[in-house]
Amino acid sequence: MTRTPFEELVHRVNNLLGTIEIQAEVAQATGTAEACLDALRRIVESARKTQDDVRRLREVGKERS
Repeated sequence: MTRTPFEELVHRVNNLLGTIEIQAEVAQATGTAEACLDALRRIVESARKTQDDVRRLREVGKERS
């Protein structure tokens, strides 16, 4: 089943929020500076990917208009 652009956006944002939550929990549980830096790197990477996905979805929306 094909998702609508809105459903795809919601999915991508939910993935980003999950990444933030999990990485923060791992960093907190581990408690080392290395774990915190790794968690931040993963969060930033996920945020950038989500930004790229949102840009692509905007383009799809423009093409359909």
